Amino acid sequence: MVSVAKPVLLMVVVQMVLAGANVFYKLAENDGMKLPILVAYRFVFSTAIMVPIALFVERKKRPKLTWMTLLQAFCCGLFGGSLAQNFYVKALSLTSATFVAATTNLFPATTFLLAVCFR
Repeated sequence: MVSVAKPVLLMVVVQMVLAGANVFYKLAENDGMKLPILVAYRFVFSTAIMVPIALFVERKKRPKLTWMTLLQAFCCGLFGGSLAQNFYVKALSLTSATFVAATTNLFPATTFLLAVCFR
């Protein structure tokens, strides 16, 4: 019974954390913080935490770093992370935290429709 409830409880905790992040972003924006700067801080801190961990864990099996790999990593970071987060915080500043939280549930459906269109 407990092993069945763990995924459900974890899913509820993750949704609560994401909802809390929406509320805190909205509070920061209402206090006058520029949200793109908050996104930049988020990426800087996550890079500072993840790069040493990745270098330590993957030190024996790391592939060769080529220019193409760097270009692909740059494009993934620009379009997959930065652009999406900046659109997200812009939508948050123009609407409510409840509306943004509700529309983020449409991401899987939108991704599916784009995958069908571009297959």
